[in-house]
Amino acid sequence: MVMPRMRWNVDPILAKLGPITLRWYGLFFAIGLALGIRQLALTFQRRGFPAKHASALMLWTPIGMILGAHLIHLIFYEPRAFIENPIRIFEIGKGLASHGGGLGAIVAVAIYAKRKGADVHAYCDAVMAAAIWVIPWVRVGNFFNSEIYGRPTTLPWGVIFVRRGFTKPRHPSQVYEAALAFGLVLTGWILERTRLDKMRPGALFYLLLLIYFVTRFFIEYVKEYQTISPGFPFTMGQMLSLPVVLLCVYMLFFSKTHNIRTPPDKPVGPHLAGPEAQDSSGKSSSVVKTKTKKKRKKR
Repeated sequence: MVMPRMRWNVDPILAKLGPITLRWYGLFFAIGLALGIRQLALTFQRRGFPAKHASALMLWTPIGMILGAHLIHLIFYEPRAFIENPIRIFEIGKGLASHGGGLGAIVAVAIYAKRKGADVHAYCDAVMAAAIWVIPWVRVGNFFNSEIYGRPTTLPWGVIFVRRGFTKPRHPSQVYEAALAFGLVLTGWILERTRLDKMRPGALFYLLLLIYFVTRFFIEYVKEYQTISPGFPFTMGQMLSLPVVLLCVYMLFFSKTHNIRTPPDKPVGPHLAGPEAQDSSGKSSSVVKTKTKKKRKKR
């Protein structure tokens, strides 16, 4: 018995509310962003980092992510646009690469942490544990938009993306990626609660990054082929993923400062957040130390 193929023909516009157009992709992105922002506050609180730093990164990280995603898309997927159609540089919403989104977010976090005298890798750990909550919802939005679809397939769960003019089923690669991303969220959630004090600064960041890009590398085999040149064995997505995978492997297993094989020298906490670190009560570490010295003198 042959299973009927799913025909997917959802209008990307969910509703029109006067001058405002509500789209499925925007709705799911907003859900993911809201969850990520909530988790960012919790990850900073769990580590004793300043709450105001989390609030600032709630703005700067998405900005870095969107700008990075757009620029990397243009550089690697539309390089001719810089000469033939320079206006594309300013069309931020048209063309986003997930590799660039990750890079842009990391750069934004690193710059902010450096400015505040904080440990960059410790902040990347906290932000990464929150940012992964956005990924699965973005892929769900891609599915509703009938974009980033897979290659033709004869498998029973193949989907016919009617809006794209297809008449034969294709891999629902967006669904594959969403499922793997939800698994990544679960992994991050477990590590945050069971291994936080046992991992060096940066280990959680590189581990989650490694898992994401390894799965991304293999998902490319069922996605619509975006080759670099005819006959080249790898897609552009795979070529962009490979350097990240190699960097993460080095950092996790060979680096002396961020590896996962040895426990941290000091427990994760306010000492990693620079001069503005806070304890669980929200007071700065410098204030806490001053009060402790005064109590000792009185004794």
